Amino acid sequence: MYPLLKPGDLVFIMPLIGEPHVGEIVAYKPPFLNIYIVHEIINVTPQGYITKGINNQEPDPWIVKRSWIKGFVPEIFGQPIVIPDLGYVISYIRGTNGYIYGIIFLSIIYVISEILDRNNIVMRNRKRRVEIPSSHIAMTFFVLSFFTFIIFFIPHAIYGTIVWNSVLGAPSVPVVLSPNLGAVPPNTYIPVIYNVHVSEHIIPLVVLYTRNPYLSPPNIYVLSNSTKVTFLLNTSSKGLHSITFGLAFIPEFLPPVVLEYLFQINSLLPFIVEGIEVSSVISLIVYLVTKFVENNII
Repeated sequence: MYPLLKPGDLVFIMPLIGEPHVGEIVAYKPPFLNIYIVHEIINVTPQGYITKGINNQEPDPWIVKRSWIKGFVPEIFGQPIVIPDLGYVISYIRGTNGYIYGIIFLSIIYVISEILDRNNIVMRNRKRRVEIPSSHIAMTFFVLSFFTFIIFFIPHAIYGTIVWNSVLGAPSVPVVLSPNLGAVPPNTYIPVIYNVHVSEHIIPLVVLYTRNPYLSPPNIYVLSNSTKVTFLLNTSSKGLHSITFGLAFIPEFLPPVVLEYLFQINSLLPFIVEGIEVSSVISLIVYLVTKFVENNII
């Protein structure tokens, strides 16, 4: 949609009012893709909607169903409502680096404010004030850090049902991981690929998945950059098949074998345990710093 919508822009999406129409910019999510697409409707057919990016030569290679459309982009004087470049900031914060730097930044701001506040107290003839115990401050940071960790990393997990149809004559080609893998040849193995877009991380990401008899282990267990995670699907006999599958990516704050064990017990356990671990370290640092401030060591 460039130059109307630029990479990194945060786009406002509103719920649909009535039926989509030609010329309207809509946000939709195909069931076979793990991304949202924001394109303009150029035609309406009985089967659905034809969409196209304004800078693309060809329309999108599928008919957009009404159920795919999540909303439309509101416009003012023909211009969509966006916040330039804010998307880059949000994307960075959601990564491991952003989470770590964000917590460090907030901690530094807090320490500076404590020092300045202490100096102001001295300059005001040491007037008495109500002190907040260091343990309370540390506990507040623990709770905030824990929920921040959960909110940032839970969206990196995928859970749901995968369906495929084993049919004679179907092409034996790699498929992209999606809720519907389509038609595949029976009684063979085909690669199932999931593209992982990972910015450079201080801490690598561990790949966790639910074990089942149809999908073999992935080709890689620890990610340090963008790559393809590949499973082998046992297509089984002719007919329709389905499995419940979970896939998650979590920072390597614990050994992968421990995270894998926790994931098999409950898919939320690795996030909870690592959240407690990270939050405990942060709250301990905050506690020590506030103790130093209280004792005028800083």
